[in-house]
Amino acid sequence: MKVKGFTLIEMIVSIVIIGIVSLGLMNFGVLSTSIYVENKYRLEALEEARFVLARFGRELANTVPLSPRILEDGRCLEYIPLLYVGEFVPEQMVLDSDSSETELPLAHPIVGDLSACFNGEKCLVSIYPRSAADLYSGANPDRQIYTLKSYDNDSLVVDEALTRIPLTPSNRLFIYQPQARQMCVENKQIRYYADYSLALAGLGSANSQASEPFAEGIQETSGVFSLGFNGTYSSTVDLRFSLAMNNGKESVEFMQNAQVLNGQ
Repeated sequence: MKVKGFTLIEMIVSIVIIGIVSLGLMNFGVLSTSIYVENKYRLEALEEARFVLARFGRELANTVPLSPRILEDGRCLEYIPLLYVGEFVPEQMVLDSDSSETELPLAHPIVGDLSACFNGEKCLVSIYPRSAADLYSGANPDRQIYTLKSYDNDSLVVDEALTRIPLTPSNRLFIYQPQARQMCVENKQIRYYADYSLALAGLGSANSQASEPFAEGIQETSGVFSLGFNGTYSSTVDLRFSLAMNNGKESVEFMQNAQVLNGQ
């Protein structure tokens, strides 16, 4: 009985087919790995961007009216966190030029904790703020910015002797610690500076206080932050940046608008 084996041509064809299939499988594996790595980098970048956008909106929604300001051609955004907003009753105020303090009766009991105002530098009380420069300059009775001395549920006491009723269309007052925060674009990163003294405000990226990175791969060097609509009852702050991904092969642009309630 004669056993029939592979001919030379059949063997060559088989080797070629196996080679083609193996090469295809190898390329598929390399492509799959590449896609996985690219998706991993892309997801990481998107998570960073989501974090920045969410933090941006949350921080700006709780700031002292008119305090957000732009530094260094849009590379930095500085603002003052709001601790408490209330309403005082001008008709119940007692003005005494011989006193060293003034009581501000409140329309509603204080809801919240102001103990942070007495752990270090005393808090400031602003009535009808008119400009960012005033807010960053500290206590100034001429600008209706006072130093909080004490409080109870129904009133605040400030360290200044008022000789006239503060001018305000809404009777609102804003309490804040003498501290600022900022976000800056530095070395392709968005960095966050938390709670530094107003004495260091306005320095932008030259601020020597500790900071932490919020996102990396930022492509812009200026114009990331800007002030948008500025109205009587609200204003907006804009954030816009492009994030490089996959070793700079791709970039995605992100935009966010945050509303700041002036409540004047």
